Amino acid sequence: MNTTPTVIIGGGPAGLTAAYELSKHGKKSVVFEKADRVGGISRTETYKGYRFDIGGHRFFTKVGEVEQLWQEVMGDEFIKVPRMSRIYYNNKFFSYPLEPYNALSNLGLINSVLIMWSYFKARVRPNPTEENFEQWVSNRFGKRLYETFFKTYTEKVWGIPCTEIRADWAAQRIKGLSLKKAITNALFGSNDTKTLIKEFNYPVYGPGQMWERFQQKLNAKG
Repeated sequence: MNTTPTVIIGGGPAGLTAAYELSKHGKKSVVFEKADRVGGISRTETYKGYRFDIGGHRFFTKVGEVEQLWQEVMGDEFIKVPRMSRIYYNNKFFSYPLEPYNALSNLGLINSVLIMWSYFKARVRPNPTEENFEQWVSNRFGKRLYETFFKTYTEKVWGIPCTEIRADWAAQRIKGLSLKKAITNALFGSNDTKTLIKEFNYPVYGPGQMWERFQQKLNAKG
């Protein structure tokens, strides 16, 4: 019998989940992580007894096996919480998911009309080339809305120009979302797009607690 362990590079969600699944099948593994704690960008940092999340990582899936795995690891410490997300732009807070009155009052009537006009232009005459993030988002939301929200936020978070981010990455990150769906959700309050959900599961002490639990279970199995 081969007892050589599987080497896993990185103690983020993917690496820890792979190691955990291997352990459930009696397979040994060794996880290498360069940071002082697991979780990657889903980790939870601690400072003077307080816990801080690196970004708003929500736990929501339509895949039953994934949901079962999360519940198995967290148990009663995996709770349902309401979502409250805000975009801070031009010294104002915008509700997200979109709320019509809030968006219109913050953007102003003229800017809102220009955004809608830009959107209709993109739908009628989309850019025939979709190689990068800018082109992909502009085709689905209009150039003006892209420049208002998507461009500055994305470049700040990832540190590179949107023209250097591939379109297929955008398709994965903003899967199933369009301006039409966002407006429909705002008006009628129902959707099947995970980006717009208003309730989700969350570990009691932040997303990092999930991956700390994975680490503890793996340590217990050697």
